[in-house]
Amino acid sequence: MEVQNQSNKPYSSGVFMQIVVKYKKHLLSIGIIAIIFSAIFSSPYFITPLYKSIVILYPTASKSISKALLAESFGNTKDILEFGEEEQTEQMLQVLNSNKIRDKVIRNYNLLEHYNISTESKYKMTKLFKMYDDNFRFRRTEFMAVQITVYDKDAQLAADMANDIAELVDSTINQMQKEVAVKAFRIVKTEYNALKAEVQLKEDSLTVLREFGVHDYESQSEMFNRQLAIEMANGNTAGIRRLEKKLEILAKYGGPYVSLRDALEHDKKQLSKIKARYDEAKVDATESLPHKFIVSNAYKAEKKSYPIRWIIVIITTFSALFLAIVLFGAFEVSTGRMSFEVKKKSIDIGKRAKEIVFNHKYEERKPLPVTLKDEPKKETKVTTVESKKVEQKETEGNKEVKVVLDQHQITPTETRKEVKREHKNIEMDSFFNSSNLLNLVWKWKYHLLIIIAVAALFAAIFSGPAFITPMFKSYAIAYPANVDSYSEESETEQMLQIINSQDIVDSVINRFDLATHYEIDKNYKYFKTVLFYEYHQNVSVGKTLFESVMIEVNDKSPDTAMQMVNAILEFYNMKVARLHKSKYVEVADMYEKQLTKKRAYLDSLKQVMIELGTEYGIFEYEFQSQEIMRGYLKTVMGQNGSQINTKEVERLLESMKNKSGQLIEVVQMIQDESRTYVEVKLDYEMAIRFLDAEMTYTNIVTYPFASDKKSYPIRWLIVVVVTLAALVFAMLVILFLEKRKLVR
Repeated sequence: MEVQNQSNKPYSSGVFMQIVVKYKKHLLSIGIIAIIFSAIFSSPYFITPLYKSIVILYPTASKSISKALLAESFGNTKDILEFGEEEQTEQMLQVLNSNKIRDKVIRNYNLLEHYNISTESKYKMTKLFKMYDDNFRFRRTEFMAVQITVYDKDAQLAADMANDIAELVDSTINQMQKEVAVKAFRIVKTEYNALKAEVQLKEDSLTVLREFGVHDYESQSEMFNRQLAIEMANGNTAGIRRLEKKLEILAKYGGPYVSLRDALEHDKKQLSKIKARYDEAKVDATESLPHKFIVSNAYKAEKKSYPIRWIIVIITTFSALFLAIVLFGAFEVSTGRMSFEVKKKSIDIGKRAKEIVFNHKYEERKPLPVTLKDEPKKETKVTTVESKKVEQKETEGNKEVKVVLDQHQITPTETRKEVKREHKNIEMDSFFNSSNLLNLVWKWKYHLLIIIAVAALFAAIFSGPAFITPMFKSYAIAYPANVDSYSEESETEQMLQIINSQDIVDSVINRFDLATHYEIDKNYKYFKTVLFYEYHQNVSVGKTLFESVMIEVNDKSPDTAMQMVNAILEFYNMKVARLHKSKYVEVADMYEKQLTKKRAYLDSLKQVMIELGTEYGIFEYEFQSQEIMRGYLKTVMGQNGSQINTKEVERLLESMKNKSGQLIEVVQMIQDESRTYVEVKLDYEMAIRFLDAEMTYTNIVTYPFASDKKSYPIRWLIVVVVTLAALVFAMLVILFLEKRKLVR
């Protein structure tokens, strides 16, 4: 039974060892040859040795120079000497994988020539980028640091390139940040200069008012009212007239003076704050700081790191031995040497069947045993398979004869069925064994070879440009900038949502006339559905591992693919700007209406103030009321009470009684409205500045380029898959035919 089980498993341990023992000399020769050839072909003559250099660095926690250095930002950000965390590490990895650093390294070290890539090659850039990706690797360590690994045939060059890439991190990040910082500095500079000009304008306006004689409203009104009371007491009509003219001027220009003075004071405070932002933006736009802490610099390796010859020799040797054992086993099975037990079993069953049939026929020819009544009873037993005794009484003359028959359960028909069933069980048990499969392959080898050849030929033909349009891929990697999340989503998720919006899709379709480009009939019933399906099949937008956004476009034209990526980024900036400006328009309109109302209200208050000053002679409650009471009580110091203009005092006193409440209310309202007017005006100007600003909302890490090699279809993969599928299908058909033949 054990031998039989092993015969059904040609590659079981027992048979495996038999093959090893039987072919030990061959295997020994194959092993020696594999060792020699693997040692030879892994030598520098065939495989260029590569040397490895490694740089390990940490990103900094702070990205803004102004927030890290200027005193006004202390406490608002992380320390510049603090190591970055996971977010900063992922951002640095994305920058290291960007085409900005790749292109600089390729250009600085002329890698196209260094890698011996012909400039006349059709796919020179694709080969160059693949070599770069194979030899330059960036990863995050378990300690949240960034490891830069460079392989090259020149040990010193590998170290130099690794160190240069670490230095390029600073310049690349600074360049990306300065693209935004310069635009931000321009905005802040415009705002600062505008506010500075406005402050200067207000100071000039105050200078004009001072030329009219309004220097300090509160002090002058106090002094004029006091002097007016004195002149009234002295009865100096000319002096009273002069003071009244000055008071008229003060009443006319006092309100604007107070408004301008308060607004100027507020603007100067705002100017001081904006000046601080201006200085910060200027520092960010003009200065640079390192963005890394280098833990370990690269050095010239003394020993090559690739290839590791002993590993190649061991793997090659074991692979050769294993393949040889498999082939020897297949050879044994195909020649029938491994299936002798099954054949032997079949032969034994055949012999048994013949014996059963023979015994049955023999028993039919054998004379029946007869036992006379007078004689002792004798019985003859015939050794047959599963027989049983049957007694039958017959009359033969005057004697009673007892006939004993051996009645067999297996008739000839049943014998054939049993033999056939046993054969069938044996064949079905071993039908799907590896030996039988190999026998079937060998039996149908010519058919299978023809099927494989035809499948490979058709796959190669139908995967060609005549049947499948080749597609070229272009992509860009970008981070969102100058945006805030609308709800709980991140800025990256917000960017993904906006790029996938319908208006951007429609804009790209219209700009490149994709309906014609994709050869879709515009009169087709489901034209829009097919067009959008084709668009989303060829354009994909996703989030990378480093929280950036990757935009990929596949198209039959490499230039069109690149232009579509740029167009998507352009439309994204336009849409975000449109979204922001639509809100700023609403804000600006709201502030403008509010300013108009406040301006009209202030003018009405000033008009009331002028009427109170010109018609009633009151314009400052505190000082005028003090002087009126002194004149009314005739307590003017140094003057004779009889010389006080009592009539004028009584008139002013009456006016003060009737209009003092209104005067106090108007003065207070003018001050409050002037202050709120300035605040609203600053908010309005801020909204106008953002409305007029031309900003971008992306930090592009990798710019799109026109690919020189198609990305779809991969013909060799199609040929391999189709060929294997045809082979599997052919084997299934062959198994079906063989099984059907066996059943028959």
